[in-house]
Amino acid sequence: MQNSTQLQRRAWLKAGLAFVALPFCLLARKVEAAAWFAQAFEAKQTAQVMTAFQATAVPVSPDLQIDAPQKAENGAVVQVELTSKQAAGNVSSLRLLADANPTPLIASFELGKQVLPKLVTRIKLAQSGEVIALAQQASGQFQQQRRQVIVLEDGCAGSEREEPFASSMKMRARLLDDASLGTNITELKIIILHPMRTGRSKNDDGQVLPAHFMQLMQVVLNGQVIVDAQTGTGISRNPYFTFYIKEAKVGDVIAVNWQDNLGYEGHGQVTVSA
Repeated sequence: MQNSTQLQRRAWLKAGLAFVALPFCLLARKVEAAAWFAQAFEAKQTAQVMTAFQATAVPVSPDLQIDAPQKAENGAVVQVELTSKQAAGNVSSLRLLADANPTPLIASFELGKQVLPKLVTRIKLAQSGEVIALAQQASGQFQQQRRQVIVLEDGCAGSEREEPFASSMKMRARLLDDASLGTNITELKIIILHPMRTGRSKNDDGQVLPAHFMQLMQVVLNGQVIVDAQTGTGISRNPYFTFYIKEAKVGDVIAVNWQDNLGYEGHGQVTVSA
């Protein structure tokens, strides 16, 4: 993986990783996205989230699939893969919810025409319940899929050590040789070091730690935004994402910019390799 980052208000994280300084013009750009969708992310019930997205009477579709474990021993880190059988460009957004979480909406991904409707991330689950994928087609129509996951340990509360904040980002972009995805597909993997605190966990002294989580992220290919993501407290600590991009070429530059609820920002880039 290639890795790089710039973080406002904090120095570089010195953890043995080899960071490469990037040109200031590539790094120092804010996330150019709409305001975080508070109405949807702060909703306490799945029905309220659906209303916020104007998604009513949404049919369950076999075209939409959720790959997640049937049983999660640790609800703090549950890997989930969302896949639509629709072609790239036919699905404009994928949203991920957990019906039993205190705030069900986990993340929303607006996808450009170059991005396959397929992604991987890691989420927190508070208790057993349904994980829900909500897809919106380019036509505006919605589809959904649901998967029951049994959770043995609450991943949204508990205790954690309070540490000074520092962040970094690692990325890798490589062309795949996978006929099932089509030709000329680039796999982009992103890991961002971030505490992703929910506002419900406690420190060693039993004090509630304030919420601190990433809200906005953009993926930019050769200067064009191709993924516009919004995230809530349901994404696991040290957010992880995998996206699949059409028609990127070896040597193309992919940049990632993110911003959290306290105003911290991170910026980095990676070059597509064979």
